[in-house]
Amino acid sequence: MGVNRRDFIRNLALGSAATVLGCNGGGGVATDDAGCPLPQQPAAPPNLAYPGGAYFAQIASDLVAAGIGTPQVFVDMDRLDANIAEMASKIGAGRWRIVEKSLPSLDLLDYISQKSGSQKFLVLHLPFLAGILGRFPNADVLVGKTHLAVAIRSFFQSQPQSSWAGIARQVTFVVDSPKRLADLAQVASDLGLTLKLAVELDVGLRRSGVSTPADLAPVLTAFTQAQSVQFAGFLGYDGHVPYAPGSTLDAVQAAWQDATAAYQAFVDVLTTQFPPLASSSLVMNSGGSATYPMYTSGPVNDVAAGGGVLRPGDYPNWVIGALQPAIFVATPVFRVYPAPQLPFFTPDQSAAVLKGQQGVTIYGGGWPAYFTYPNGIQGAPFTFDPTDYPMVPNQGMVVAPASTVIGEDDWVFYHPRQSDALFQFEQILEVRGGRLQTATMAAYPRRY
Repeated sequence: MGVNRRDFIRNLALGSAATVLGCNGGGGVATDDAGCPLPQQPAAPPNLAYPGGAYFAQIASDLVAAGIGTPQVFVDMDRLDANIAEMASKIGAGRWRIVEKSLPSLDLLDYISQKSGSQKFLVLHLPFLAGILGRFPNADVLVGKTHLAVAIRSFFQSQPQSSWAGIARQVTFVVDSPKRLADLAQVASDLGLTLKLAVELDVGLRRSGVSTPADLAPVLTAFTQAQSVQFAGFLGYDGHVPYAPGSTLDAVQAAWQDATAAYQAFVDVLTTQFPPLASSSLVMNSGGSATYPMYTSGPVNDVAAGGGVLRPGDYPNWVIGALQPAIFVATPVFRVYPAPQLPFFTPDQSAAVLKGQQGVTIYGGGWPAYFTYPNGIQGAPFTFDPTDYPMVPNQGMVVAPASTVIGEDDWVFYHPRQSDALFQFEQILEVRGGRLQTATMAAYPRRY
């Protein structure tokens, strides 16, 4: 059942306020040694190679000098360059398939493509496929999930008919059952095309794909009988691997080995039972930004990775410690309260909870991100729900230690949990050499 965040915050605050004055404990709320309630603490920023305070102070100064006074997302291009070089060195341009979902900007994708030498893309959302094909006329596109036949038919019909054959040559769609294959074979026949189709494999994520090697045989049999479709390979996403139970490198490596063994078992069905379908040109796709360095052996010849070039905050760091955070959100400070008051709390109750912290009202605050600068910034107690989402996301209250020097018109910086945060902004600012540049990149239009 979902959480109503405003009800959660209100009930928590009311229950806590009833016990705060005098700090006698009770009310079912966790307390400190004095009996004063402890607010739920937001997640601390991960232990990554963040720039120092002087860096963010300079960006703040540059934003003001540029006449900017609204929330912005920016990419550090030097760090981006270093991350691209690191990933290309581990994957190889010939094997790297850039995941566009994690990098929702054609300008940014173009930059990464040029720097990496790869024009292979993994596209998950069909409405964005036309933009990729338009920007990259030589792109090799793998669609990263199984889509409904009606959606694929509609996509083709939304494009000029003269482009259909070219799209069919450039794009590989995905199926996970004989029915899905038959549905797309019918679409291909109706449109007068031959569609390239890969088979999605479940190598441990348990959310989609052919479940077992035994289940693969009927799908491959359908390829031998179907008209207007061509078998193009496999896709087996390893998204579960970096979250292996145990939270150790050994556990992650064991999970990767299990996923690779599962992938190989599917490949064995292909090569032993359906040799006419087997070919060295087939795509064998897997990987991700949290696992790309692990693909030095095994059946995979096509490694998908995208957001790692920006190194957002939520990727487990087991094997990608060389990547540097390169994406940040900056938002201005509206007001500073030396003695802030919390909703539903009296001044005395607020003081007992905040213990001398100052309150800082910022523009926005609803981004899924970690507070990065100034040090010690966090969401105001009892105004954030369990997902760290503020009570009123268009203008949030955060708190900072009394020793933190911060004032009106200063800036607070976040590190997004996922690089998809770019999608929340229409313009991406660029930083190079620690200074804001005049060049910008456009994000995808905000539609679904």
